[in-house]
Amino acid sequence: MTLIFTLMAAVLLASITLWLVLVLWRGPKVDHGIEHHAVNAAVLRDQLLELEQDKTNGILSDADYVTAQQELQRRVLDEAIPGQDAGIRRHSSKPAAISLAIVLPVAAAFGYLAIGTPMAINPVPVQSTPAITQADIQAMVESLATRLENNPNDAPGWLMLARSYRHLQRPADAAAAFAKAGPAIQTDPLALSEYAEMLAKSSPTGFTGEATQLLERALALNPQQPFALTLAGAAALERRDYPAAIDYWQQLSALLPPDSDAARVVISSIERARQEQTQMSGLKN
Repeated sequence: MTLIFTLMAAVLLASITLWLVLVLWRGPKVDHGIEHHAVNAAVLRDQLLELEQDKTNGILSDADYVTAQQELQRRVLDEAIPGQDAGIRRHSSKPAAISLAIVLPVAAAFGYLAIGTPMAINPVPVQSTPAITQADIQAMVESLATRLENNPNDAPGWLMLARSYRHLQRPADAAAAFAKAGPAIQTDPLALSEYAEMLAKSSPTGFTGEATQLLERALALNPQQPFALTLAGAAALERRDYPAAIDYWQQLSALLPPDSDAARVVISSIERARQEQTQMSGLKN
């Protein structure tokens, strides 16, 4: 970027300097002598015509006409041969041209360095934000947990801590934090579903008891909550209630874009539930 800018500035400055130097070197194209003789010749022609008219009108005699005509002819000859000082000669300004060729580039360079912004053509590269590591997240989570110990009534804070533990795959700690979130989750179907998930993962019996009740409460608040439908289907499959699992996942599939990866996963789960249902029916028979 610096090289391109420097080359463009140098070419532009050289072009302007060369043009000005050539103008001063050649000098102005002025020749007033030619214009002066052209005007005088026109005046003398007019005077000659006036003499002829005066002779025709009888104002001048033949002798006076001849004398005046000879005088005009002599003046015409004098005007036809201009003197050495008849016009202004074209003078060049070579010293000024040489001075300009030296001074202008130097002055332009020093002027830009004095009042310009050379660093603007080399902007400071934007430093990328350092990525947050897992250790950073754990440190922030522990800091939040310490703060909540001194402020146990901060329900939104406990919900944030519960979701942080869930992210860190600490289901028991997450379930305990969800329990302390209290009012922050009672009317939140997603939070209730997440709480149910953490209880199921931290319990050897899976989706039983309180976890199932939490899912039922979440679906009562919002029958189309996607995560609640997902877990409800998983809970039904866990207890081998295949029709209920298929029903929950069919409702979920209707909420998803048909060509999405999530929709394909749900359809695959439905097919698996149907296969297991068929196998169980075969065993019973």
